[in-house]
Amino acid sequence: MHQETPIWIVTGDFGRATVNVTDRALVEHAHQQFNMLFMLDGTGTAFRTGDTDLPLDRSSVILFNPWVPHLKLANAGEPTMILSLVIEQGWIDRVLEAQRLRSGLVFPNILERMTPAVRLAAQRLAGAISRGLCDTIEDREQPLMELIDAVVAAYIAPEAASAANGGRPIDFRIRKALLYIHEHAHENPRIDEIARMVGLSRSHFFEQFRRCVGASPRHYIDHIRMSAAMRWLSTSDRSLVEVADELGFGAHSNFTRFFAQHMAVSPSEYRRQTYAAA
Repeated sequence: MHQETPIWIVTGDFGRATVNVTDRALVEHAHQQFNMLFMLDGTGTAFRTGDTDLPLDRSSVILFNPWVPHLKLANAGEPTMILSLVIEQGWIDRVLEAQRLRSGLVFPNILERMTPAVRLAAQRLAGAISRGLCDTIEDREQPLMELIDAVVAAYIAPEAASAANGGRPIDFRIRKALLYIHEHAHENPRIDEIARMVGLSRSHFFEQFRRCVGASPRHYIDHIRMSAAMRWLSTSDRSLVEVADELGFGAHSNFTRFFAQHMAVSPSEYRRQTYAAA
């Protein structure tokens, strides 16, 4: 059984910033937001998207656009200290507009080389988070903005102007499926049942859903459930048993395993180490 590992988490309108020391594997998942990963200390590790392994070490940065499925491999050696940013698209767009770039830009490459400016900004933000110095908007925004500015300058070229989720047609049946998922995600609905409800075969439903949304139905449902779990853990006094029950898990242990497979930390430790930058 894994022991709890050091973790510091700050949430806000920007999304979520996490400093975590872990050697755990993470199951394949996808975020509605941008996910940026920076190694701070320890041994190198690796993530994977599709059939491509992505090494995360002192010389690299991993930048996932919204809905790109990915997983983390277990470390072969010692744990890795990682700064993970999960940043809302609207917040990134405001940063781009402030720099007179078009909103809707995406990262052209998933794996990039670490630059000195990005490394310094990542270390400053991680230090502020781990020392509990992000209690106010001003405390949080300065180091976060410095890092995002450095990332945008280093890795987003103005000519790489593909919209993150722009131009995707939404089939009316997929709209119906999305509405159903949001209303029933806490029940962990079966994908076969959703497909039948909207009048599509399972294979056609998968194809249409991914084409319209950019993620698989399973990843989308898991994202909605994880988002609800993190929100309740950080903003309510619901017990872990109550959260597990409200999310449709048959047992508290199933919820704990699901959560740890996505976050590399237990729900109870996430609750203890998360604070909102007011």
